[in-house]
Amino acid sequence: MNRYLFFKGLYKEYVILFKNNKIYGIDKYLKKYLKNKDLNYLIIDNDNNIEIYKYKVNNYKYYLIRLFLIKIISK
Repeated sequence: MNRYLFFKGLYKEYVILFKNNKIYGIDKYLKKYLKNKDLNYLIIDNDNNIEIYKYKVNNYKYYLIRLFLIKIISK
């Protein structure tokens, strides 16, 4: 969890994935939007090597707002 918070502080508008398939925070809900190829993300291994996937259009804020609206409506 500490590594997640560290990398989230550095890469605020990226979905952060770990090689050991652990996903924390809001990123576990945003993972399903990665297939649209308009959401930047990082893959971090156990040695803290980073693979950065960056697209021209980053819709991180759009998906975040959409996710919150869906949660509000569903309650």
